[in-house]
Amino acid sequence: MRSMRRSSRMRARKLRNQPRSSRMSRASHSPVRKLIRRSILLAFLFHAAILPGCKQDAQPVVVYVSADEYVARPILEAFTKETGIPVLMVGDTEATKTTGLVERIRAERDNAIADVFWSSEAFMTIQLANEGLLAAHESDTVDAWEATWKDPGHRWFGFSPRPRVLVFDPERMSPASIPDSLQELVEPEWSGQIVMADPRFGTTGGQLAALRSWYLQNGDEVGYETWVAGLVANDVDILPGGNAAVVEEVQSGRAMIGLTDADDVRAANRLGAQLVMKAVGPVESVGTFMMPNTVAIVTGSSNPDAGKLVDFLLSDTVARALAESVSGNIPIKPEIAREYPELSVSQPMKTDLNHAAENYVIAVNAIIEAIETRRRDDPS
Repeated sequence: MRSMRRSSRMRARKLRNQPRSSRMSRASHSPVRKLIRRSILLAFLFHAAILPGCKQDAQPVVVYVSADEYVARPILEAFTKETGIPVLMVGDTEATKTTGLVERIRAERDNAIADVFWSSEAFMTIQLANEGLLAAHESDTVDAWEATWKDPGHRWFGFSPRPRVLVFDPERMSPASIPDSLQELVEPEWSGQIVMADPRFGTTGGQLAALRSWYLQNGDEVGYETWVAGLVANDVDILPGGNAAVVEEVQSGRAMIGLTDADDVRAANRLGAQLVMKAVGPVESVGTFMMPNTVAIVTGSSNPDAGKLVDFLLSDTVARALAESVSGNIPIKPEIAREYPELSVSQPMKTDLNHAAENYVIAVNAIIEAIETRRRDDPS
């Protein structure tokens, strides 16, 4: 068991020394932007020549995508096949995705390269909207979209969420022994056995923001910080490699429980793992947080087809395709969700995404600072 207890204090040294992507600063220079756009267009011309169904005179819709490529690419190819509109997908690494693309959009604010941003999470999208980097989109589709899952100003739209879960190996832990809530993770029996991804990247930070928002909206001003303190006291291990790395740690036996996304567990099981996941909320009576995908038009885009791609991603066709994919995303519309009972989540946590976004930085900083403080106080 001791071998499983890898100190978060050691990880903190790596986290603090991790460089921000140097591409972000370089992208702010105009010659680099021109080179990037030229490379994008050359890549498009190559793919258009081999991809049937493309309108040869159409301008490609450049979409920055932080969703997993094996999930996103078939969806975008289906859009091209249906409409004849070519799409050029630009992704990022597993460890920095979403964050890397968000910084890229910020760096390109004066000369936008992306037309559309398809994010695997909501809160950095909301940050971009609040910074004026996402444009309003109007259509019959978004007018009818559920208010819970869209920006009041129509600058972003949430779709096809997936639950945050605890992942474990049933050969080493019985399902009955797994905590029924996140609160239970601070109990001494779980000391040194928990891993999570770096919350400054990807969806982990979003879950923490949603948790802090939940505590505050339920009248508990210190509940989140108390939980974080307990988690850090239990020597939670923060991994730099993203949610997939969390699943790998559990699969390898180096950790007992991981906080991750359901789709990462499904992807590992598809490749031969035999892991089990459990959707839990902050307390036993509340379900888990559901992280939506989000889509938005980038401010400065002049592509008239950008809105068509947004509407396509919000379509029933895509909702079903994502539900049936290895990702197993849950359709937002109840009548479609009922077609996939195996994906249902009991009593999902009600989350005001905008309120949670206001708590994002505070929530993430709270756990990073708690780990750093623990490392300074006990450097052993």
